[in-house]
Amino acid sequence: MSSERKPASVVVEGLEKTADKIRALAREGYLRTEIAELLDIRYQHARKVMLDAGILVGLSRGGTPPSATPGRLRKVIVPEPTPIGVLVEAGFIKLGDWISDEKGRIALSVPAPHDPGVYAFATEGFVRYIGLTRVGFAKRMQNYRAGHVRQRTSHRINAVILEHIGAGTEVEIYLAMPPTTTWNGLPVTTAAGLEAGLIELIQPPWNMMGVGQKKG
Repeated sequence: MSSERKPASVVVEGLEKTADKIRALAREGYLRTEIAELLDIRYQHARKVMLDAGILVGLSRGGTPPSATPGRLRKVIVPEPTPIGVLVEAGFIKLGDWISDEKGRIALSVPAPHDPGVYAFATEGFVRYIGLTRVGFAKRMQNYRAGHVRQRTSHRINAVILEHIGAGTEVEIYLAMPPTTTWNGLPVTTAAGLEAGLIELIQPPWNMMGVGQKKG
């Protein structure tokens, strides 16, 4: 296989939807800024589509894609998105949506409960992020809303949610509160195992963006 990128016209040949063209070009190794210029779209549009698809290579505004060297591009393996219906059928319930408040910050459409458990964020019917809270949903969602730089995960997800809301995409919130169980008389935190299992199974794109980072 040649290490050179295919011409953009060849990559998008036969594709009608802009989102399909963005994904195809990104997987071929084109940067977000290049894609935006080639398709005559806003680079925020290209970035949103790439984030939703879990495509991280090429998200930088310029220069060589991460982990790539001149003339040699890293292969990008993108898992198939998981419908949120899979989690709903298993027992997750919808809390509400992330919205924008009067100051342009993210906010909850309804109050979150104080129970601990596992939560999921979804856009366009697909799971984008899986998280665990031991301090309660209300406090964890407030951390996302604040998005302090010192809380790396909260800061990162805050920016992603805000970008999607700004693009007119609904970001839904789903919750699950599995009970604590026991194993041979020892306590087992079911929620922690559920979160780990779902991330391994689904590989949500917003989780994968933070691989290698300390969890917030």
